[in-house]
Amino acid sequence: MKTNTPRLSSLGLALLASAALQLHAQTWQIVYDSSSYDLTGPCGDIGTDASGNVFAVGRHIAADGSSVAIVQGSADQGATWQPLDQYALSGLNHAYNRAFAANGATGSLLAGGNLNNLLPNGTYQYDTLWFIREWNPATGQWMTVDDSSALANDVGQASCADILVAPNGDVYATGGGQLGTGLGWVVRKRTAGASAFATVDADYSGKTSGAGSDIAFHAGYGMFVVGDRNGYWTVRRSSNGESGTWQTVDTFQTRRDWGNGSASGITVAPSGNIFVAGSAYNFTTGKQHWVVRSSADGGATWAIADNVTSATGTVAEAFGIVADPAGKIYVCGRVDGGNGYHWIVRRGQQVQKTSIVKGKKVITWVWEWTTIDDYQLEPGKNSRANAIAIDAAGNVFAGGSGLDASEVQRFVVRKLPAQP
Repeated sequence: MKTNTPRLSSLGLALLASAALQLHAQTWQIVYDSSSYDLTGPCGDIGTDASGNVFAVGRHIAADGSSVAIVQGSADQGATWQPLDQYALSGLNHAYNRAFAANGATGSLLAGGNLNNLLPNGTYQYDTLWFIREWNPATGQWMTVDDSSALANDVGQASCADILVAPNGDVYATGGGQLGTGLGWVVRKRTAGASAFATVDADYSGKTSGAGSDIAFHAGYGMFVVGDRNGYWTVRRSSNGESGTWQTVDTFQTRRDWGNGSASGITVAPSGNIFVAGSAYNFTTGKQHWVVRSSADGGATWAIADNVTSATGTVAEAFGIVADPAGKIYVCGRVDGGNGYHWIVRRGQQVQKTSIVKGKKVITWVWEWTTIDDYQLEPGKNSRANAIAIDAAGNVFAGGSGLDASEVQRFVVRKLPAQP
């Protein structure tokens, strides 16, 4: 696959090198939407680096319906943004960045997603093409470092959904497709110091639909990848990330209560506990529930930590999750509010509870979950939060999309400033 490397402005490079500003408001703020930037299309992922820079990636849709995969950066905690990369391939009119990661060891940036030709009827003309691009700080250039030609038996809708750089410098990427034939679940790895990615976990049987969605590293247990296989919530683990070492440690489904679902995000709390967010169908309510599951033993056992359903609709879905240094868990997604989908962020934290047992005061710690953001870009129009991240200063950023009054999809980033 050919690469297209637009020239980065000196302003953009200087912006990412500048120091972050300190803000102290305690309510959610819109730091990127159509009121200040005329950017159509969704934000697919959001991330930060060790210097406090914030990055939002996604898709910019032009007036003719064609789109480019974009990377946006902010060095002042979201106050201003600069385009850092715009990528499309000649002959294909659809490009979308769905994944982002910063490599702290090398200073490079990575973004990944998919390419295709979108037809007027809303279908794709070809099999969707996976790609990963990387910005090299030594050259100041973006290059495509992985593409679908490297995926064996690549038939179907291939897309990179997440990228993670492990502490030792190994780079992992996951994704796959949603077709019942060809490419399903896939995990790829680039060993630290190497130039090429190789597939380390995949299902090319032609019988498994679904894809990997998110990746996490656990110091005690290794690599975790979450997603779905054949419509079921799936968590897989490997101690070293090598081929042949992956095993499934959670397929959240029960005959009586829970059915089809998908795990969309994973994070590891400072305590070492693992939290996985996604959605699953509940047979009792007949609805798709927003679900967070947790494990304190590396995935050997799991419990439901948070379970949300819509009071006015049938769908609630969690897409992104992150833990802060204090152990609070932030989850983002969407819930049918009866007047369109609402962008939702929920926070989980341990709180102290006091009770009287046999005349004695007993103090326990329990998890308490609350909705801390319920948002629509335009009242009555669909909005959703796709990804969430926390910068070095403790600011929380959520990225997604919302329909404006004209039902044009807008790229949206919201921020919860760090508490003083």
